[in-house]
Amino acid sequence: MNVNKRDKLKLPKKKKPDVPLKASEEIYLPTYHFLLNEFHHARLHEKGIIRDDDIEFLHQYRVSLRRCRVLISLMKTLFLPRQKKMLNLALKTLMQKTNQLRDLDVFLEQMDDYFSKLDHRHHQGLSCFFDALQHEREATHKAVKKWLKTDNYEQQCQQVKGLIKELEATPVNKGRQKSKAFAQGIIWKRFQRTVTICSSLDSNSPDEQIHQLRICCKKLRYLLEYFTPLFPTKTTKVQIRHLKQLQDELGDFNDSSTQLIFFESYLERHEVPSLNRRAIAELKKVTRQNHLASKERVIQKLSSFISQDNVASFKALYHCEC
Repeated sequence: MNVNKRDKLKLPKKKKPDVPLKASEEIYLPTYHFLLNEFHHARLHEKGIIRDDDIEFLHQYRVSLRRCRVLISLMKTLFLPRQKKMLNLALKTLMQKTNQLRDLDVFLEQMDDYFSKLDHRHHQGLSCFFDALQHEREATHKAVKKWLKTDNYEQQCQQVKGLIKELEATPVNKGRQKSKAFAQGIIWKRFQRTVTICSSLDSNSPDEQIHQLRICCKKLRYLLEYFTPLFPTKTTKVQIRHLKQLQDELGDFNDSSTQLIFFESYLERHEVPSLNRRAIAELKKVTRQNHLASKERVIQKLSSFISQDNVASFKALYHCEC
């Protein structure tokens, strides 16, 4: 063992909220405890982000913040308009501050894959490109690290916490609705919207419509996972599995799309030597091919998600005439 090597931090484990979801209980209280718990879990990753032990700290920090933001947006009737607006703005700011660092982490993590895709004659230019990205990543991490230690960051976090606590202190009338009935209405509405988008897509659909489907699927997934305790576990697991299969293809599609945008942005923001530029041009060509293939796989996967069996499964659990 190298005694000079410091021990790496372990990723924090998420604790269960103090008040769980129950079908006949009012929706506002467990939602308050869930959001507070999720935001607290996000903040537990700050030390790991600052120490830069593992890029997963930043990833999980962002996942928890995104889950809070999405659920607040979808369950907006539980919040006062001012409260919702301020929460979304504060959480959006926290996310945006780490966008560039996360993009660079994802890109650098795929370095070996990029080298395997390009002919050896482009490897020198690719090496120079990744060296430049690594330097940019170090500077970006330094800025994020500095920001996480500021009073401004702490104030924003306290604002988010205070706004979430208002959900418990001043519940609105919709918050008094029974949890299961609330869940059925919101999940069925989101599922119908997802199916509508799926049914409108084909191979000629613009990329933007597929991105809309990805966002819609992500929101549906967060709802299903949050409300799982209220419904038969076996059925919801199957529903989430079907959704995840579609999301996996949509994730690949989004990755290649993000990479293409990254290449363009990088070339616009930097003076790039011709050797590096040729390597990036070749990467763009290969990524474009992968992007088109990924789009076809997404289209092929749609039929299973909007199949009669899957639609019937959702309708049986969540469609309520009451």
